[in-house]
This record gives sequence, structure tokens and C-alpha cells, in this order.
Amino acid sequence: MSTILSAFYKRRIAQPVFNLLRQGMTPHKLAVTVALGTVVGILPALGVTTVLGTALAARFRLNIAATVLVSYLVHPLQLVLIIPFIRAGIFVFGLDELRLTLDEMLAMFRSDWLEALSKLWVANLAAVSAWAILAFPIGVALYYALLPILRRVLPKPLTPVDDKAIPAELIPEVIIPVTPEAEVRS
Repeated sequence: MSTILSAFYKRRIAQPVFNLLRQGMTPHKLAVTVALGTVVGILPALGVTTVLGTALAARFRLNIAATVLVSYLVHPLQLVLIIPFIRAGIFVFGLDELRLTLDEMLAMFRSDWLEALSKLWVANLAAVSAWAILAFPIGVALYYALLPILRRVLPKPLTPVDDKAIPAELIPEVIIPVTPEAEVRS
């Protein structure tokens, strides 16, 4: 069982991440990609992270596949953070406390399912609003935390051996034959 899990981890998680690092992305672009993918990946609205991540990556000319991959890798965080985002949204907007136990939600749906949907819709909007308030600061903090790490980890771009101009003796001489123009008689 352990070898199956390690093979799965290598094939589905580690190898795609290493392939992204080998694509020649600059540390800045990769830090922005990871920060954006993470912030979009924890959005507490199920089913919209792929579309939103793709649209934002295309808008900012980032690697779309890398952004979507990062958002998929942080999906467990999305599931863990849904309840805290709902509670933060309820607190920020001063909404009525919503009971989130499974038994109470089932009882709420049995008594009046339209009211239950309405309450859950408001709770989800509160969660998305709390995420929207926190998304930019989290993204910026993640970017600045990742940038120095990626600068150390990523391979250095190839630079010329000497920053001086190319010596004249290394430039081959090119002779272009010039033919005189025929004189124009007026």
C-alpha cells in the first residue's frame, strides 16, 4: 500500500510540480502563479475555482496550467476553510448565527427547504465576501514569502560569460559588393 501511495504521489503531485519548475519560469512569475492559484483554490464556493483561476491566469499572462494545478493542490484547504470563512463573514456582516451541524441542517431542510436554501445562500455569500476581503492580503503575503525561496531554488538564468561588448576580432568581416547606379540622364 505504501508503494502505491508513493508512486501516486510522485506521478500526480511531485512530477507535475517539478515539471513546472523546469519550464523556465522566473521566480517572480512562479511566485505570482502559486500565490494566485492558492488564493483562488481556497475560494469557499465549490465549482468555480477552475474557471476563475483560468480567467485570472490568462488576464495576467501567467501559466494557466500551473495556476490550475496549484488551485487543485490546495483544495483540501478549501474544504477545511469553508466553515471559518462562513463564521468570519457572519461576524463581519453581523448576520444571524447559522447552525452548521448536520442534524440541524437536515431538520432545517425538512421543515422549510426554501428557507434553508436561503440561509445557506446567505452564509455562502458571507463566506465569499470574507474570502474577498482576505484574498489580496493573503496573496501578497504568500508572494513575498515565496519569492526569496524560489530565487534560491530555481536555476539561475543563463548569462553571458562577459558583460563587455564582443571584441572586434571575433566578429567576422562581411563584404557587401556595391555596384554603382546607372547615371540618370535628363
